[in-house]
Amino acid sequence: MPAVKDYYKILGISEGATADEIKRAYRKLAREHHPDRNPGNAQAEERFKEVQEAHSVLTDAEKRKQYDRMRKHPFGGANGGFRGTPEEVFGNVGGFEDIFGTGAGQGGIGDLFSRVFRGAEATPPPGQRTRSGMRGRGDISTTLRLSFDQALQGGKTEVRLPDGKAVRLNIPRGVEPGFKIRLKGRGESAGRAGPRGDLYVTFEIDPHPVFRRTGTDVSMDVEINSFEALLGTTRSVENPYGTRVKVTIPEGTQPGDRLRLKGMGVQTDKGSGDLYVVISVKTPRGLTPEQKNVIREAANKAGLLPGGR
Repeated sequence: MPAVKDYYKILGISEGATADEIKRAYRKLAREHHPDRNPGNAQAEERFKEVQEAHSVLTDAEKRKQYDRMRKHPFGGANGGFRGTPEEVFGNVGGFEDIFGTGAGQGGIGDLFSRVFRGAEATPPPGQRTRSGMRGRGDISTTLRLSFDQALQGGKTEVRLPDGKAVRLNIPRGVEPGFKIRLKGRGESAGRAGPRGDLYVTFEIDPHPVFRRTGTDVSMDVEINSFEALLGTTRSVENPYGTRVKVTIPEGTQPGDRLRLKGMGVQTDKGSGDLYVVISVKTPRGLTPEQKNVIREAANKAGLLPGGR
């Protein structure tokens, strides 16, 4: 009979390791041996699978109890052991928490999905039920970070999981932070007789250096000088999708005034938000004596300097 794999040794932890210790060890090793970080390295790929396997068993209380009994009584018999390898007893114990994918490129929806399972935890939404009863350990909840532009565009893609299966995901166009999708039956096995759990993906969106988003509305800052604020001016601005539009800034504009460009915000299947141009006013510095005299004279004539200066 094949020797029972030492999952504790694979993860580098003690037999009395806590759930947090198991999770920390798993994440460290999964990150180190992930195929995206070791392309073409068969040894690293095999090590990664072992780490996945060990994590899947040791994080499940019932599987861990059975596994501990198996290690003590590997040949079965009256002591309550099991016949067969852990794979034969537990089934396919490899999880699909590809949580440390780092092979994403710098742009494009397809690239970012290699990181889909970052931070995955087997924690089901409270009260989630299936036809067979209360949803249990098989559910996986994970967070997926999108760039600002990726969230605007949305799109479909496929990601291949460590167990070889491909999961097709659809990002809604203009998805908001906190939006969650459910992929039924894409979680972990809840047991040999139980149904497979679901995968829940919650989206987070990275900030943009220019645009600030609130729902489907977007705001941006535009700076003008005090003379432009006084007399009015125009500016050409670009919305998040690269469309340029001319903005008329009226005379007497105050710092913090917001100019609304209807329909120029985030576009979704249900409609479009607005773009708000927030005005900041900068006072010129370093004026020459001649410039100061010209401005002072004009202001005095216009009665804009009370008492004259």
